[in-house]
Amino acid sequence: MRRAFLCILASAALSGCATVVFSDEGGRQMVDIVNTGWYFLNFVPMASGNPDAPNECSCRIFRQTTTLENNVRLLERAIAEKGAASAKSISSYWTDESVFFILFKRHSCHTSAELVMPPEAPQDDGNPICELQNQ
Repeated sequence: MRRAFLCILASAALSGCATVVFSDEGGRQMVDIVNTGWYFLNFVPMASGNPDAPNECSCRIFRQTTTLENNVRLLERAIAEKGAASAKSISSYWTDESVFFILFKRHSCHTSAELVMPPEAPQDDGNPICELQNQ
């Protein structure tokens, strides 16, 4: 039993993560943010994703970072990183999973959005025909 408890504790410490994934299929820039944390008895945080270092093998021990506010902060950082003007169609939801009934619980906050890219300026390549079209 002790070995099982140590394995669960070790996996929880390695499993709390924050990820930011970009996709540009279909001509749309999308972002998907997931922040996950493990909790003992559903209330005591054991390991949560590190919103300051997304997509890295990094977590916060005994801190509650699985919040919607952190996901919004990661979304704002993603908007700035991609040079987008804003985001639209923002959607968030929670998922929960239990291990050993209520003893260990994993909470995940998911946020997705479509990035609105600024319009591109017309390119002027010195062609007189292009100059006439731009006037």
